[in-house]
Amino acid sequence: MVVHGGGSSAAGFVGHAAVEDQPREVVDVGELLEAVPGAHVRRQGGEDGLSTLSLRGTSSSETSVVLAGVPLTGGGDPALDLSTLPLWPGARVRVFRSFTPAGLGPGSLGGTLALDPPSPHDPERTLVWVGVGSFGAARMRVGDVRALGDGPDAPRVAVGLSASRATDDFSYYNAQLGHDTDQVNAQHAQVQTLASYMLPFHLGTSAREGELTVTVMGQARRQHLPGTPYLSTPNQVLSSDRELTSVQASVQEGRGALYTRVWGRREDLKLSDDPVASQGTLTPSTEDDAIWAAGGAFGWRGAPVKGAKLDALIDASGEWFAPGDFRGITAPPNATRASVGSGLDASYAISAATTVAVSGRLDGWNDAASSNASRLELRPTAHGGVETTTGPLALAAHGGLLARPPSFLERYGDHGSFLGDPNLKTESAVTVDAGARLAGRTHDSGVLDWHASGDLDVSVFATWATDLITFVAQGAQGSALATNIGRARILGLELGAHGEVGPFFARVAYTLLSTENLSACSGNGTITFTASTCVRPPLPGRPSDDLVTDVGVHLGPVRARYGLDVVSGEYADTIGDVGVPARVLQSTGASLDVPHVPGLRIAIDVRNLFDVRTGTYAGAFGPIREPIGDAYLYPLPGRSVLGTIRYETTR
Repeated sequence: MVVHGGGSSAAGFVGHAAVEDQPREVVDVGELLEAVPGAHVRRQGGEDGLSTLSLRGTSSSETSVVLAGVPLTGGGDPALDLSTLPLWPGARVRVFRSFTPAGLGPGSLGGTLALDPPSPHDPERTLVWVGVGSFGAARMRVGDVRALGDGPDAPRVAVGLSASRATDDFSYYNAQLGHDTDQVNAQHAQVQTLASYMLPFHLGTSAREGELTVTVMGQARRQHLPGTPYLSTPNQVLSSDRELTSVQASVQEGRGALYTRVWGRREDLKLSDDPVASQGTLTPSTEDDAIWAAGGAFGWRGAPVKGAKLDALIDASGEWFAPGDFRGITAPPNATRASVGSGLDASYAISAATTVAVSGRLDGWNDAASSNASRLELRPTAHGGVETTTGPLALAAHGGLLARPPSFLERYGDHGSFLGDPNLKTESAVTVDAGARLAGRTHDSGVLDWHASGDLDVSVFATWATDLITFVAQGAQGSALATNIGRARILGLELGAHGEVGPFFARVAYTLLSTENLSACSGNGTITFTASTCVRPPLPGRPSDDLVTDVGVHLGPVRARYGLDVVSGEYADTIGDVGVPARVLQSTGASLDVPHVPGLRIAIDVRNLFDVRTGTYAGAFGPIREPIGDAYLYPLPGRSVLGTIRYETTR
């Protein structure tokens, strides 16, 4: 995997990953993201449990997610569950760290994840991937790209189907009981389908060429929720479905192209639980939410003068959160968000070696909810950068102002355990970064005749965030009130490398974080900025070290690898007293391209090779043993095995 985006980095650093380029067998989008520097995936259980993405030390609600140009995050769902995202043969992700192009939308404090499904422009092929493994896992992905006719004007279509199921009935160490316990109520089943249709066209007798692309997707998922060892939920089930449609047309105009896009999205989530058990967890026994969203954009992109690139657009969207049947608590209010914005992405090559880029947006939105006054806000965001190259070395630096408006839950609450504040301020942050990229290739014509090639990306960044939104305990009923109390500083280093020497290969992705909650002092649990002994605690849920490494060898049709994953320096509380046990997990795998059967590959992957299931952290009275996990109190499984078969035909 090449961790940089290639081309110019003047507009911002971008991490790229594709399913087909990974040395490991990838089972979900979270695994695809783990090897991108700056990205951290937090799982509440195994591969199929709820999982969220954090970019550059920000929270999961401060990361935007876009699929085929359609925003999947917004007021109703600011923190997307990665396990619900589709994964197709040929799927690709782009991770915009901090700075998001204006053409993708407003962005957020951490950045944007853009998931690109198979494109009709991809080479024609059919690919089938199936896998079975531990904990009752069965997975399948099918993709097909083809032209519907002959000639350059023939329409093309890309379709994909994926499905999976697993019981996830692993055992873990229960620190409360002092012995191993079997996980219960963790099974899942899901199916997803996607189709993208592309039709070239000409405007009458003119030579102007155009293209119409229609993308549709549907998915359904049933996820059982086991809870934690200290508060199990053996009867909770979350059912969800998501449908989206995107229609985009572009036509040549001058030195570029005019384009327009309209899209719609619908999501439905149903939570069910035993009525008696839900009283103990203070959660509803029945919850039914629907989210409707639609929008569109119109713009022009091209090269107005030599050396310049420009993308200017206006866009608008609307979102409606519609609660349905609620039992056990009062239903949250209906909420809507109407927004309109304009954006500009521009770059200019000052010379053959140096490029500058600027990006800016002006967004206005109006939030409203039943029994609450509406809230209108206008917010500008912008960033700029420069890149210069000298031979194989490229240097880049960027800086800008980022923002995220409150979600519906933060602004209006849920009439239950979460209390909203309609007057919350929008979170904002100032971020700067700088980095270098080195790419090279050599060839040795000696006895071994080995070639060597590699890429190295190193970057550092700093973020100062203000008006961070935090839920604070309120009153004797255990409610939490959304409040603007947060100030934070985040410093980090990102490193990505990929190299090959003869038959050997290696890849490394590492993120180092240093965070400070400037709104708290560790040790006394009070908020003060005057105490000379005040030590600012780290932000919760952000590991100081996150490493993903693979090394291996490719000999003829056989490929073998060894992997090492390390996550450490993470805290679960806001004052830095509760540490999350560090985890060092090893894995291995091998694949065989079957001789005399072109396109057929069989593979086996072993995760958590040495069955590590517990770790320790320093407690007040000595080391404390706990199950390992990405999220505190959510155990990860031990050793697991996955066997896969992949078959591809090309035309």
